[in-house]
Amino acid sequence: MSKHATGDYALSCPFCEFQDHDPDFLSQHVAFCHPEDPVQTAAEEEEDEPTAAAPDDTSLYVSCPHGCGESVARAELQLHLDLHVAESVALDESGGLEGGSLDHTRATAQPSGFTDSHDEDPHLHYEEDPIAHSPDIVLEGKTTGGRRRKHRKEGTKSENKGLRKLGRAELGPYAHEKQMPSWLRKLLQTGSIENTQTKIGPNGLLVKDNVAENETSQVIPTLIELCRHDTGVQRAFFCSPRVRHIFKFMREGGFCGYRNIQMLISHIIDAQLPGHEHFSGRIPSILDLQNMIEQAWDMGINSSGRIETGGIKGTRKYIGTPEAQALFLSLGIKCTAGAFASENGYRAHDMLLQDVASYFRSGCPASLLESNEKILETDLPPIYLQHQGHSLTIVGFEINSAGDADLLVFDPMFRTSPAIQRLVGKFVKPSDPSRVLKVWRRGAPYLQKHKEFEILKLV
Repeated sequence: MSKHATGDYALSCPFCEFQDHDPDFLSQHVAFCHPEDPVQTAAEEEEDEPTAAAPDDTSLYVSCPHGCGESVARAELQLHLDLHVAESVALDESGGLEGGSLDHTRATAQPSGFTDSHDEDPHLHYEEDPIAHSPDIVLEGKTTGGRRRKHRKEGTKSENKGLRKLGRAELGPYAHEKQMPSWLRKLLQTGSIENTQTKIGPNGLLVKDNVAENETSQVIPTLIELCRHDTGVQRAFFCSPRVRHIFKFMREGGFCGYRNIQMLISHIIDAQLPGHEHFSGRIPSILDLQNMIEQAWDMGINSSGRIETGGIKGTRKYIGTPEAQALFLSLGIKCTAGAFASENGYRAHDMLLQDVASYFRSGCPASLLESNEKILETDLPPIYLQHQGHSLTIVGFEINSAGDADLLVFDPMFRTSPAIQRLVGKFVKPSDPSRVLKVWRRGAPYLQKHKEFEILKLV
């Protein structure tokens, strides 16, 4: 907690229900979330892009007033801006924190009472496709709109006649765009912008290395050390460290689904998993991924997506789990999908957390699970996670000292924070590890806003 924190007394935002113990963070929240009429300003900025306009659901999205260029669901704007504050946290030479002060006090949510137990709750059921790597069993329907998907064989032409083209609620603010702007296409054609960095090599000599501007490697080992030093963490699980944090370029639009696919591909390449030969050591660009998804549809894999989207090639339409699954299946890369929905008194986010906990426990030997080890590292792949309007990559799972569970995620909407960039490869214990971890955590306060989730696991 920062030196200006006010103990147990929570300060309230004068404009909304937000509360925090740290006055510095509250000031940052007000500056980012409540500038002069931000919703009106954002709406005016959105009007400047006529290709994004459409007659349906025009009030669903606003442009981020922070200036990242993202069109954000109006209901998620406050959280989006708070995460901008969190991503700005930096370190000084001694490990002291600079930038927006973030109190590590956990936001309140309905109690989960989560424990690191080997026993599954027999009442927590979710839809899982046990053989989703078989091309004839796939996810049907769009994920982005939060509609419930069924796991069934590919529909016939007569069955597909009942499908409708989706709108902005499911496909985002550019649902009716025929083609993305030429400047954006040119940016995406290269796949990434590379910068040349000079580093000290293993032999002590200076070497030049080309680094993608929107990629960061070795983030997971840094998160591991932060969790190890965070006294608020009871136990944490991590996937393989061979995953790159890949994030969006400024103003690129709604490509989070593609960026999460790229993160899974980065693991396939860096861990040399089956199927890595399809990529020749290179992360496909967004335009490449669009072509690959369209080719998967041509093969009859989740081809109803073409009807519902009207085609995605050259557009900024949102994609989701069915498209990610179609791409991997078309390449013979095995994956399994699961869906969770709140029903019969069971909350979707509780079922999601239980499933993710089981997944990470499956990657640990029993002796390690029964030990007092705080950090449990695995070689498991990351998980693709989809909810209404956004997707993330799950790289870890933690239980805090209060018994509540958090997902640790790579969010493509936010760049790697300066603090993490400084700690990669040369870890120095920060004065408050939890502040640095805030932008990487998604707990019940975030998850319980959504009633449906989908996941995709590489197997």
